[in-house]
Amino acid sequence: MADFFEASRGTWLNRRAVHHLDFQDDEAADSNLIIEPFNADDPAVESICAALNISSTESSGGARFWWESNIKKGVRNDDYAAVVIDVPNTSNPRKGYLLRDVGYVEKQSVLSTYDFADDGILTITTRYDTNVGVERCWFVTDQVRMRVSSVQCLDGVSMTTYCTEFRCPSDEDIRSIAMQAQSLKANTPAPII
Repeated sequence: MADFFEASRGTWLNRRAVHHLDFQDDEAADSNLIIEPFNADDPAVESICAALNISSTESSGGARFWWESNIKKGVRNDDYAAVVIDVPNTSNPRKGYLLRDVGYVEKQSVLSTYDFADDGILTITTRYDTNVGVERCWFVTDQVRMRVSSVQCLDGVSMTTYCTEFRCPSDEDIRSIAMQAQSLKANTPAPII
């Protein structure tokens, strides 16, 4: 999971479609997803582990997630944020627990299980009081991620979500590309007409 978080570091353009299988309208929207991994010595590890009665010594770190408007960069709202702590299975590092400060469906601290399949697809299962959420996530390339999820209540699946996420270049990346382009231009002879 630590490797998955690190591979996910940065800002992603999240393009999603949400299908409500009840009486709500479907939704489609774009947003930015910012992911910042951290080590086990981060203060969030202790507080979230304590909230879920799990020893913080079992954690290997975690990540912070923010969803923000892709039009108003840098405007962050705690209602669209989460902190996730990784507690790997000591006998099989492809499995473990994710501890989240606030659940996506029910606004309380939650414990999820995770499992990486042989092909690298990550499956996260979260059991809430009244429903179960299942999310699958994988990298198509190091610049493109896919996520699909469902929420199942006692009377069946109530919502499905499909996301394609594209890695956004940082300001430093853009400056570097611009400098490379200027250097190429300066070192390329003018065409003969």
